[in-house]
Amino acid sequence: MALLGFLLESAQQRAGRDVQTLCLLMSISNDVTERYVETNPEDVQIQQRLMAMRQDLRACLANQADAHAWADS
Repeated sequence: MALLGFLLESAQQRAGRDVQTLCLLMSISNDVTERYVETNPEDVQIQQRLMAMRQDLRACLANQADAHAWADS
């Protein structure tokens, strides 16, 4: 869990205000966590965190879509 928190914090720091970069880093973290869960299906805590990470990624992507729609108008 500490590693996941570190990944998210690092992603936010690297992305700054760049939503696209933040979403990309969150997507990579999501993929890595999914692979971990596939090899460690008994780790319920990480499975629960993965569900929350998916929600965070969806929110990031929605925010990115909103930002692009706003910029296009």
